[in-house]
Amino acid sequence: MDRPFTGTLQKGVFANIMSRSFSIRIVWGTALAWSLLSLLFTAPGASALQDQSDSTISVSVNLVKVPISVFDHRGNLVKNLRREDFRIWEDQVQQEIRSFGIDRNPVSVVLVLDTSMSGKSELKKIKEAAEAFTKALSSGDQMSLVAFDEDVQRAVDWTEDRKKIRKALDKLRPGWRTALYDAVYFAAKDQLKDIDGRKAIILLTDSLDNYSRSSFRDASLAVTESQASLYVVSKTAIVREEARNERRVKILDNIYKQLFGDDANYIDEFFEKRETEMKDLAEQTGGRCFFPLDYDGIKGVYSEVARELKSKYYLTYISNQEMDKNSYHRISIEYLRPASKILYRKGYYYEPQSASNRSLYLRRD
Repeated sequence: MDRPFTGTLQKGVFANIMSRSFSIRIVWGTALAWSLLSLLFTAPGASALQDQSDSTISVSVNLVKVPISVFDHRGNLVKNLRREDFRIWEDQVQQEIRSFGIDRNPVSVVLVLDTSMSGKSELKKIKEAAEAFTKALSSGDQMSLVAFDEDVQRAVDWTEDRKKIRKALDKLRPGWRTALYDAVYFAAKDQLKDIDGRKAIILLTDSLDNYSRSSFRDASLAVTESQASLYVVSKTAIVREEARNERRVKILDNIYKQLFGDDANYIDEFFEKRETEMKDLAEQTGGRCFFPLDYDGIKGVYSEVARELKSKYYLTYISNQEMDKNSYHRISIEYLRPASKILYRKGYYYEPQSASNRSLYLRRD
C-alpha cells in the first residue's frame, strides 16, 4: 500500500485479503470477521440508510393508504383505535382522513430465512418457528418462501398451500456465506413486483452480510418502493455473545483497539450499527424489528407478527398536494391519546421512476 492505513479502505480490498487468508470452508466466526471489517472502511457516523434522503413508500395514485400500529407504555398493541384520535399531514399540510379501520384484506407475505452459518439444532428451531408462523396466518393469505446463504433461493413461489411451505422448509440446508442484501432486494423487487394489496416481508437474519452484490441502499430502496411492511426478526442478540469467543473476531477487535484506543468496543459498535440499520428501515415502512434472546424465542416473535398483521389499522386520504412525477411527499401522523410509540409509513413517491431496476442471479430449485 502506498499510503498509511486510515480505517477507510475499500471493501473489495479487504474481501480479497480475507479470501486469500482463509480456506473456503468458512466457519461462523470467519464470516462475522469478514462482516466486521466494514467498520474499518466505513467513515465514522456514516450509515447506508443516510444515502437516501428518506425511506419512502411508492404509490402512483392520489389516494394514499397508510398502515398504522400504536403501542402502549408496556409495548402492547393498542386496540379499539378511533378515527377521531388521529391527525395526518402531507408535506406539513393537514389532510382529511377518508377512511379508517382494521385492514382485513388478505396479505401477501414473503418469508425470508437466513440459513447461513446455522447449526443443525438451530436450523431445526428456525424451521419449526417458520412453520408455526404459516399456520398462524389467516385463510386467504398467500405466502412465498425465500431462503439464502451465499445463494438466494426461491424455495416456494406464491401459494396458499401450507403443506408446500412445510415441505420446502424441510429441504432447507445451511450454507457458509450470507447474501443478505441480495435476498432482501430479490424479495422486494422480484417477488412483490406484480403483487397488489397488503404486502409484508418477514425477514429472519443475523443482519451480517458478506456476499451480496447489492448494497444496503439497494435493498432498502427496493423494500420501500415495494410498499411492503418489513418485519425483521434479528438474531444479533443471539450471535453477539458467540462472536466474542471467536478467535478471528478477537484478533480484529485487538487491531481496532490498537488503532482507535483501548476503550473502544468494536464488536458492540458493529452489531449496534447493523441493528440500527434494520430497525430504522423496518419502522420507515410501518413494520418492526425484534431481537429475540435465543432460538426458542423466535417462534414467539413470529406469533406476535402474525397477530399484528391480523389487527393492523390503516387510514386513507386523498392528497390535496400538487403531484409531479417522481415527487416525494412526507407523511406525519399525530395520535392524540397517550402512547409510547406509533408506527406508520413515513412517505411516498408519486409515479416513481426508480433507477434500481436490475435483476440478480437466483438459484431456483
